[in-house]
Amino acid sequence: MSIYIIGSAALKGLFPDFKREPKDLDILVDRDCDAHSVKCFMANCFATSNTRIEVHHIDPLFNWACTKALGPNEFLTLKCSHIFWDINWEKHMFDIVFLFEHGAKIVPELFSLLYNHWTNVHGVNKRSDLNMAASEFFNNALKGKYDHDYLHTIINPLPTYLKVLKDGAEVDVSEEKFNSLSHSEKLELVREEVYVMAYERMGSRSYRAAYAWMLKKFIMSHAPMWEALFILGNYRELHKPIINYKTIIDNAIKNDI
Repeated sequence: MSIYIIGSAALKGLFPDFKREPKDLDILVDRDCDAHSVKCFMANCFATSNTRIEVHHIDPLFNWACTKALGPNEFLTLKCSHIFWDINWEKHMFDIVFLFEHGAKIVPELFSLLYNHWTNVHGVNKRSDLNMAASEFFNNALKGKYDHDYLHTIINPLPTYLKVLKDGAEVDVSEEKFNSLSHSEKLELVREEVYVMAYERMGSRSYRAAYAWMLKKFIMSHAPMWEALFILGNYRELHKPIINYKTIIDNAIKNDI
């Protein structure tokens, strides 16, 4: 019987400076393995009778582990592949930031396999359809008081998203054009969009809380996948607003009235 330790216990074993103490032992096994038998085996062999043991059947990861090693890259890829479903989100984001900062990289082939696995387990991750006219997209997404593009120009008179629009498109963006931007431009592209979307949807939240909430929603539902993965890799830089966009927008609107 092949058994692999995953989760926080695996990260703690790889990285002594991993700050989150494991609360259980996550075990990856073949789908044919009985969970109860695995738990008894682990308790007997490793003296873990007082530790909660969680048995996981993740076929793509198990098959990968049988032919390749499981290391930081694979654990990062696992975390990133299911961050698009709101399940223990903050915990997994903590681990993602930690792994990126310790040099781990996403394995594209494994990511695709795992993302498809979670789609079968948790249901389709619904993402925004960017292949629309601006008027149709924004009217469909949110009936706001102010034009979305107008709010962008308050934050930046020459919005960064204009640099990455696909030729002839009003909403859809180009991965190739995105990749041609400087790192600081990519960060600004994300910030500007999240500022505006947070302003439109903030309700009674403070501007900081609205930004954090909208960035999470942007990753999970709105950004193209390649942009979402960029955000995950740069979450430390992006997780807080660097301006009070609410006051800036409110003052500009007030002066325009």
